[in-house]
Amino acid sequence: MRRSIQASDEKNTDLARRYGFNRKTIAKWKARDTVFDERMGPKNPGSKFLTLKDEAIILAYRGRTRLSLDDSLERLRRLMPKLSRSALYQCLKRYGLSKIGPTAKCPPLTSASLAGPYCFEITANEVAFPDGSFGVVYPVFLAVEELTKHLYAEVAGATPENAAAFLNHLVAEFPQKIIAVTTDIRPTFTDWRATFNEDMAAVGPHPFAVACRAKGIVHERTIPPFQKPKALRKRPNAVEIR
Repeated sequence: MRRSIQASDEKNTDLARRYGFNRKTIAKWKARDTVFDERMGPKNPGSKFLTLKDEAIILAYRGRTRLSLDDSLERLRRLMPKLSRSALYQCLKRYGLSKIGPTAKCPPLTSASLAGPYCFEITANEVAFPDGSFGVVYPVFLAVEELTKHLYAEVAGATPENAAAFLNHLVAEFPQKIIAVTTDIRPTFTDWRATFNEDMAAVGPHPFAVACRAKGIVHERTIPPFQKPKALRKRPNAVEIR
């Protein structure tokens, strides 16, 4: 019936009389390109309080850590103090990350763990949002502390210079001693093809290596989850991470 209305050249009043509809209903379907009902609610659902950059950081953190909603909220509030539990849940729900199956266990934030020293895993992520035909992609630098799961994040292109600047901002954000960072082997972070447990900050002119040396931070290769031993190698004055 809708297709026949759209294909007809008759006047709206004649079609309304034939099908028993209001003339405005006929005009509505003639103006549409499809015969399907439009979704209810806002056309472009989004948060009133979160920007797309905020949402990109939230999605990158949730996807990387797989923490529960409450654990994620407790740590994300360091970057977004006004973030509510409802806003976080709605953000995750919009992009299909509200239910991710079994969540990762997170140890309690004790005074000993909060005191440091800290070891961060730094990743360069790409978070895509639907926008028209092609969508929009936000590049996100994400640093997650291995024990406490505290985070720092910035939306910036994955270049060596931005990676070095991100490390400097990370050090400034956390007063606790950062003894090491781990990253993937990629040009954004290093030009040194390191083996596991090799300090990449000790060699090369790469901007990220220079920044690590200036801060006295060890830069090691990220160990894939399936290759991680039960206890990571101890570093001087470090908390053993299990």
